[in-house]
Amino acid sequence: MNLKRNTWLGLFSIVLLPAYLITACNKQNSSVSGTIPAGQQKVLVSLNDDPIPNLTSVVVDVRYVEVKVDTGREHHDDAYYNDDHEGENNQPGEDGHHHGDRFGKWDTLSITPGLYDLLKLKNGTDTLIANGFSHIGKITKIRITLGTNNSITTDSTHSFPLPICDASPYVYANIRSNSIDSLGGGQYMIRLDFNVARSIEFENGQYCLRPLLKPYCEKTSGGIEGKVIPHDAHANVMVFNNTDTAFAIPEDEGEFKLRGLTEGSYSVLFKALAPYKDTTLLNVQVQNGMETQLPTITLHQ
Repeated sequence: MNLKRNTWLGLFSIVLLPAYLITACNKQNSSVSGTIPAGQQKVLVSLNDDPIPNLTSVVVDVRYVEVKVDTGREHHDDAYYNDDHEGENNQPGEDGHHHGDRFGKWDTLSITPGLYDLLKLKNGTDTLIANGFSHIGKITKIRITLGTNNSITTDSTHSFPLPICDASPYVYANIRSNSIDSLGGGQYMIRLDFNVARSIEFENGQYCLRPLLKPYCEKTSGGIEGKVIPHDAHANVMVFNNTDTAFAIPEDEGEFKLRGLTEGSYSVLFKALAPYKDTTLLNVQVQNGMETQLPTITLHQ
């Protein structure tokens, strides 16, 4: 690792966590148990966040979580589903259910609808937002339906509504075979990175939400964790290279963790408040299925 000083790049990201699929990364978890009905698979959905600097809350109103499952006997590779475009088959039929197409059909998971402050979930903390069953098959999409009570808070006295930019309540992510963790026993988990920097826009004097999600699997991605001091520097952490960017706000003692990074070489920028100086670690290597442990970073004035 090389060390140098640098400037702060204004990008942010968040992490959302879910779960499912028939073709998946293998990650056994003996603590997950329970009887799965015949012809179904267990789906868990968790929410996790790498928080945004300069905001105190980003609240999303989660109403429904669905997965699209291809239950056909014919096996298709991931490229086959590239023609399954977002927005198709959104409207429910006369029975109130969303119906499928040649790419699969939608299964609605059991959830507790509610408001979730993404910025309270950081440094590896998740919250389970859905836990249910889908038909056995290859899960190719996740769809989260948002309500209208989304909001953003910039400081202790300024809170704003966060309407959806295009007025569509649906948030999609394409699920690929290498972005799913198998927990064993017919149970699956998908993790989603919620990129807040690219998801929040400010136009015509107001904020709006255009969610951007990225699924990842722990076996086919890596992480970085470490500690930055002193606390008075109030450092934010950005990990970046030419293709990937993620953020963390350290805990009170300075510990931080980032997950879901594509294998490769990264720079890690520690952005400090004056009079402390910014510092960057260069050539930090991330490997799939591993967390890279950084040395404690001490920022100086």
